Amino acid sequence: MSNIDMHHHIYIQEAEDLAKVEREKRPQHADSFEGFFPEVSSKHNAKLTKEKWGEQLLSLQRKLSDMKSDKLDMALVSPPPPTFYYWIGGTKGKEIIELQNNGTADFCKNNSAQFRGLANLPLQNGGVDAAKELERSMSNGLLGCIISDRIAGQALDEPQFDAFWEAAEKLGALVFIHPDFADYKPLFPFYMANCVGNPLSTTVAATRLILSGHFERYPNLKVLLAHAGGNLPWAIGRIQHAWEQRPETKVHTPHPPRHYFKNLYFDVITFNPTGLKWLVQEVGSEHVICGTDYPYDMMQENVVDFVENAGLSSEEEDNILRKVPAKLLGL
Repeated sequence: MSNIDMHHHIYIQEAEDLAKVEREKRPQHADSFEGFFPEVSSKHNAKLTKEKWGEQLLSLQRKLSDMKSDKLDMALVSPPPPTFYYWIGGTKGKEIIELQNNGTADFCKNNSAQFRGLANLPLQNGGVDAAKELERSMSNGLLGCIISDRIAGQALDEPQFDAFWEAAEKLGALVFIHPDFADYKPLFPFYMANCVGNPLSTTVAATRLILSGHFERYPNLKVLLAHAGGNLPWAIGRIQHAWEQRPETKVHTPHPPRHYFKNLYFDVITFNPTGLKWLVQEVGSEHVICGTDYPYDMMQENVVDFVENAGLSSEEEDNILRKVPAKLLGL
């Protein structure tokens, strides 16, 4: 059975070309990186994009070469946050995202032995448009979608997105929540918007989904959380204690918060073998999957070796690297 990376990013140049036209119409655009990093970080990102990220996001041969070096046989590809394009609303945003999803689907169809894919969605246009694009993309071979932890400051459990969640459950979509950069000014320097902000953003989004009764309304959802679920596995004891003590936490949740981990999957990106072993003990290897965040500087490099050297049982390793990813991909 194949080793499968469930967190691997792809770039569709045709969609970015259209987005660039929209960006140039505005004196100050609103994509993910603007305002979140000081100049030293922005320059370093530009350098890495020129030297390797650009090729790794676009080139099939570079992807296959890097996967072979990492002992990976297959990957689930998805757009990275800078290409979510939530800042382009209306018809143009819908057009760009459709083009992006068509490109991802074609890439996977042309390389089906190694790749499956997730769609981006025009959630900036609301849940109905997102639901339509999810259905269209899945009919074109994609297996679900990647979404941010929030949409223009709106939480994922807010009612304007209900149509999307209903469609995701009905279609059996895998929903991958990947955080965008936290718009909290103390996090801007020292790359903290990524190393601290991203896990925090995932924790907030997932906790809201739990406590809002989201998984009561949509009990069959399959949600993958990036970066080992942020801080959620480590915070669940405190969240559950609050549920036991506080009336406002029980309004929508008849079961303790930990109960809803049945809907959640966590990638292995902890950068700490002890942390990975603890994560598996906390949520079970049936809910932990191999993921790298390829090709970025915060990726889990040598991921197969990392999993195999974390002190797990052979059954746990098999679940994480192969069995659970294969189940989620319908292999």
